[in-house]
Amino acid sequence: MTAHVSSTVDAREARRIHGLLLRWYRANARVLPWRDHHDPYAILVSEIMLQQTQAARVLEHLPRWLERFPDISALARATRRDVLLAWAGMGYNRRAIALHEAAQRILHAHNGCVPSHIEDLLALPGVGVYTAHAVRCFGFRLREALVDVNVRRVFSRLFVAQRSESDMESEAWSWDTARDMLPPRAFYNWNQALMDLGALVCTARAPRCAQCPLSSACASAFKLLPSERGPRGLVRETPRRIHRGRILQLLREAPAHTLGFEELLAAVYGPRTDGVQLLEDALRTLEADGLARRIAAHDGSRTLRVELAE
Repeated sequence: MTAHVSSTVDAREARRIHGLLLRWYRANARVLPWRDHHDPYAILVSEIMLQQTQAARVLEHLPRWLERFPDISALARATRRDVLLAWAGMGYNRRAIALHEAAQRILHAHNGCVPSHIEDLLALPGVGVYTAHAVRCFGFRLREALVDVNVRRVFSRLFVAQRSESDMESEAWSWDTARDMLPPRAFYNWNQALMDLGALVCTARAPRCAQCPLSSACASAFKLLPSERGPRGLVRETPRRIHRGRILQLLREAPAHTLGFEELLAAVYGPRTDGVQLLEDALRTLEADGLARRIAAHDGSRTLRVELAE
């Protein structure tokens, strides 16, 4: 494992890096609505939305969500179906269920207040190490180091000469480095600045080294080779999560949020000979995740129907 950054960057250089990046951030910070929030609940929602989702999509959905569910109590007391309907367009629908369950736990175990202790946050459904630290830093203004994919990429390139655009140091090394480099006071802006730098300048492909405020300190600046890409023209199977998402969207849009098995089969899989088995498989996982359920037809017939979870 690469040595900790504290053993290779002295305090003066660390302060110089802090100054360079924080000055850049003041002039180039992205305008993101969750940065205007000081409510830990809004931060928790935004961080769970940002898991596996681009910021542009969260920009659109977060205000509507907070209008529909303005606080923990409103979310906790909503039905699962209401939550899934409000989550439309976000994808990875299990996050909505986890957020709903987290709100219920917060309501009953923490009197409706998002907890600030790391152990309590990590005990919430859908909350991992990064999200817990982000809620503490951005929601409670507590001094916490953060590592997401952008921060990991920035630190890897900054402190260790990388060969290609896809190379990165380990996640454990990145967390050690983040803790080593965390400034004593400007930690909130520092964490936001690192993520903005990774999103806007130190990108996964074609990093803009000429525009980077840290290029003079960076071990990898202007040296990265393009990532190797696989051969083109390969036909890939549609991931099951895409089918699951399509099924849920059809149920959201359907009258009474219910559709017949055959309707779903035709809409999602068309004439595929393996469509029945694929739909059965998708429905089993949706039921296991509490997102949908199979029911008998209301007319007493043996026709199977599927409905959005209630």
